[in-house]
Amino acid sequence: MKSKDQGLGSRGWGIGVGYWRLLNLLIAMVAASPGLAGGETRQPDETDLRVTVRVYNYARVSPADMATAERVAARIFRQTGVELSWVDCPRTRQEAQQNPACQSSHTPTEILLRVVSEFPEGLRLPPSSMGFALGTLSPQGGYLAGISYARAQKQLPEVPGLTLGQLLGHGIAHEIGHLLLGMESHSPSGLMGAHWKAQELMLAAYGQFNFSHSQAEVIRADVGARMQMAEAARQPQVATLE
Repeated sequence: MKSKDQGLGSRGWGIGVGYWRLLNLLIAMVAASPGLAGGETRQPDETDLRVTVRVYNYARVSPADMATAERVAARIFRQTGVELSWVDCPRTRQEAQQNPACQSSHTPTEILLRVVSEFPEGLRLPPSSMGFALGTLSPQGGYLAGISYARAQKQLPEVPGLTLGQLLGHGIAHEIGHLLLGMESHSPSGLMGAHWKAQELMLAAYGQFNFSHSQAEVIRADVGARMQMAEAARQPQVATLE
């Protein structure tokens, strides 16, 4: 893994064996404890922290799966106090003329999400990796993430209640998390873990697989800094005479 300043973060979903006996117990735990894995809802701060995600659906994921993925990722970030806004961007130059929102210059509060069938060979990602996040030099941090629809389809585990759209949504949240937390932000377990175990995916199916409290604090601070940068860039420059 490389640093947040410059590098590529990749991940894969892996399911550990020996956890399936816990499924019924986990269902009961989720029903009884809505706060598991940082699941309690946090109201956004008065600063109204927001990030816009420009979505380039090159894999032509179905509207239903894409809507589910976006809804899941938005819910996960809403619990940190950050709102995600989604903009469907064109795949061709002809479509670009019909969507001015995707033609404007990139700002610090915008993230580009590429949904592809398979990654280019140049990325050299291991077969188990379903997503990537590309870091850039500070202070803007990373802004480009990608997710493979085909890899998600192939590796969708047989976890009761977990759909392909939900898996994609958690994967998207994970990769955007790398951009806001830094490339070296994998954790031993949880949403930012490099490999998700069966019991964690059960939590995902029930909407209880989220960022930790400490991760949420870092995310809010990063988004706040990005918003300040974007606001400063919008302010008119005034020349002064010495």
